Amino acid sequence: MNHKTKVLFLDIDNTLLDFDAGAAWGMEQCFRKAGLEYRSEMFSVFTEENNKIWQRIERRELTMDDLFYVRWQAILAHLGLEADGVEMEKEFRRLLHLTAIPVEGAEELLEYLHKKDYCLCAASNGPYEQQINRLKSADMLKYFDHCFVSEKIGADKPGKQFFDGCMRILPGVQPEECMMIGDSLTADIAGGQLYGMSTCWYVPSVEKYNEEKSKSGKPAEYIIHELKELKNIL
Repeated sequence: MNHKTKVLFLDIDNTLLDFDAGAAWGMEQCFRKAGLEYRSEMFSVFTEENNKIWQRIERRELTMDDLFYVRWQAILAHLGLEADGVEMEKEFRRLLHLTAIPVEGAEELLEYLHKKDYCLCAASNGPYEQQINRLKSADMLKYFDHCFVSEKIGADKPGKQFFDGCMRILPGVQPEECMMIGDSLTADIAGGQLYGMSTCWYVPSVEKYNEEKSKSGKPAEYIIHELKELKNIL
């Protein structure tokens, strides 16, 4: 056990649960319901536009509520298609609520960390009930001492207000006793670093890692390409 670190903040989407796999399935179902043809290569447009929107949410230019009016509208416009974006967002959220596809090694890692007596905290941007239901469906909820989700906290990662809200539930814990683990350099790594936590960037793509390293050097204190590598750190 890393004796300095007592509390682990773990991102959910694309760290513990495969958001991309669930989103691709949800997008296909939404297109079918809207009477639109879906092709697998269209998912890259979803990823591009969704990432842009979440970056704007992280910068506080948009709120979670704005997702209803911007996400599918941007995706459809990019693809040159027309449909009811608000209805597609409602259906997409309903479907995403049902998806719980674990990232390889996620449950084994949680079991290992739980046995090591770390205080495990989920730390996620998103709708509270959706994220809790997905963790429960994946049989992961049982490992967590706390689940911090932006909708309930009232602020998004990487903002200081998000982490302030988490720390209020963890009296006596200092930021230097915490580690933020996640796949997002902006929401997870930058947020954790600015708050004074140690950070671990989970980046399955070596190509993406090399690209970021060439731009800014080592972006996090620890870097892993597979979840099981965290066992060598903690």
